[in-house]
Amino acid sequence: MLQGRYAPMSIQRQRKKEAILAKKETKPSMTPANYREFLRQVELETIFLDTCSVKTKRDNIGSNMKLDIRRNVDYKIEEETSAVITSSYDLTATKTTKKNFALKVTCVYRVLLSSKRPITDEFMEIFTNVNIQMNTWPYFREFVQSMIQRVGFPPLTLPFLKQ
Repeated sequence: MLQGRYAPMSIQRQRKKEAILAKKETKPSMTPANYREFLRQVELETIFLDTCSVKTKRDNIGSNMKLDIRRNVDYKIEEETSAVITSSYDLTATKTTKKNFALKVTCVYRVLLSSKRPITDEFMEIFTNVNIQMNTWPYFREFVQSMIQRVGFPPLTLPFLKQ
């Protein structure tokens, strides 16, 4: 059974979100049409695995394991026309409590974007909430499936994203 819960957002991201909300009071938000139009000229430069870890406790493996998957995203507009996104995933497989895990997998991906026009926080907030997971989730799914086999655990295929 898969239960997806997301970790609380980082303090830095919370501050960015609060700043954007404060701006929204005086400035209209990016409309879906404006977002799509801006996205057409954004280029994906690269996606790469920045860090990863796999930990096992074989004594804790059993049937009916519960999965907890947490995701965190942060971004930084490096230059006016480029941004770096950090997208991290933490998967924990347990029978009872997180302390008694059978498997922990952590991956941090870095995504580099470039744009012909200046990248704004409004665009990045939408992109990191709507689009980035669609780009990084397949990498995490493949990593988990491959590592599960390498550590000798029963096969596990993570689901498609449905939200």
